Amino acid sequence: MRDQWAKELYVRGEKAADYDAITEINRLAFGRDDEGILINDIRKTRSYEFGFSLVAIKEDVILGHVLFSKGFITHRGRRFKCLVLGPVAVHPEHQRHGIGKALINEGLERAKEVGFGAVIVVGDPVYYAQFGFKPAVTMKLRTSMKIPDENFMAKEISRNALRGIIGTVMFPREFLTLAEADKKRADEKAKLDEQARLEETIMQEARDIASNTFGKSAAAEKNEDTITEEVTEGEITPEDNTPVNEPVNEEVNDSDETKNSDPGDENSGGGKPEENNTVM
Repeated sequence: MRDQWAKELYVRGEKAADYDAITEINRLAFGRDDEGILINDIRKTRSYEFGFSLVAIKEDVILGHVLFSKGFITHRGRRFKCLVLGPVAVHPEHQRHGIGKALINEGLERAKEVGFGAVIVVGDPVYYAQFGFKPAVTMKLRTSMKIPDENFMAKEISRNALRGIIGTVMFPREFLTLAEADKKRADEKAKLDEQARLEETIMQEARDIASNTFGKSAAAEKNEDTITEEVTEGEITPEDNTPVNEPVNEEVNDSDETKNSDPGDENSGGGKPEENNTVM
């Protein structure tokens, strides 16, 4: 095996002194602690393959890391060794500079030198196609993990290494634990999103009801104001403000009344009743 140089970038196997830096690189790259924990856990198991946990260094600073751990492909009761690629992590400030590519190529070269027949990866099919990975289902491989076919890929390191093999890829147990944790988080997020959508729907319905109710009330008040204004301005006259049965203040000339009295009305009190004073 050899170390790889690429534009002042040096790729080598990890050392114990690198563990903390590797954990931090993965935390920064993925925004969580899960991948760092996964790597630390695999180091303690038989899935850890010495010389396949690689770091990329420039000016004595670790900028990236990749792990190739040991897996198996079961076929008719037999197990064939393979490598599982991942995780791959590059410091966010140094991504898109070929560091991840350098790490993966070095790992694939080492796998060929050691004699592994195939490498399995779960990831972006466009990115990993440049390394020669193809959908694993086209090689008649499957997995018990719930992974979309396009993201479940394999690469033959030696020619025809998978010919005649129809089997199931057995990932290290730690990957299963991580996958279950990811699924649980995804389910919880979906549940929270659904609850948020439901609450937003309820709030929107409440706003619509309030808008319709207040809108009708405002329209009714406006209508009442219009009616009141019409009544005030169009129907009420000064005469309407005169109290009913209020006596009319007219001066009566006794002398004129005496002169105009009819002698024939003596029995009725000396005069005819005034019709204008009668309340109908």
